[in-house]
Amino acid sequence: MTPEELTDREEIKQVKYTYLRCLDQKDWDGMAEILCEDATAAYSGGKYSFDGRDEILAFLDRSMSRETFHSSHRVHHPEITLDGDRAQATWALEDIVVDDEWKF
Repeated sequence: MTPEELTDREEIKQVKYTYLRCLDQKDWDGMAEILCEDATAAYSGGKYSFDGRDEILAFLDRSMSRETFHSSHRVHHPEITLDGDRAQATWALEDIVVDDEWKF
């Protein structure tokens, strides 16, 4: 593995960790800084899919911004494959969600 590949891997990890920190802190402005304009996202096994940073942020804001909604996301054991200017990554995920309003 080259030094450049190690740097790329670390940058990918930093983006993932920043994404989760912003998600749990409901920091949509911070999230907007790391998502490219043409980002895509799928949640709940593809049940909810969005094209573009604005659609993604609107969904997260609608879904998670209530004061009664609390989340904690932790990822570990990244598996990152680099292929030119593309990468594929998988993390183990621990996701805790508490919603006082809906009692779960």
